[in-house]
Amino acid sequence: MSEEMTIDSPLIVVFEHEGEVQTHIHPGKLSYEEYGVLIADLVRHIAKAFEVHENLVWEWVDKERHKPTSPIEELRPD
Repeated sequence: MSEEMTIDSPLIVVFEHEGEVQTHIHPGKLSYEEYGVLIADLVRHIAKAFEVHENLVWEWVDKERHKPTSPIEELRPD
């Protein structure tokens, strides 16, 4: 039997909306260094989910890092 979980304080929320990927960061008490560790963990989880070596995922991370495909925009409430 699985237990229902409620997420009260998300750290990172990533979702698709109207064909665009949206990312919302909620720093809370974590430092940018700790978020860096989270990103490294995320890369490893992605590699495992797609059953590829993590170096393949890092290759794409580095491509995006060196030549971003989209700007970072701040969403403001209407």
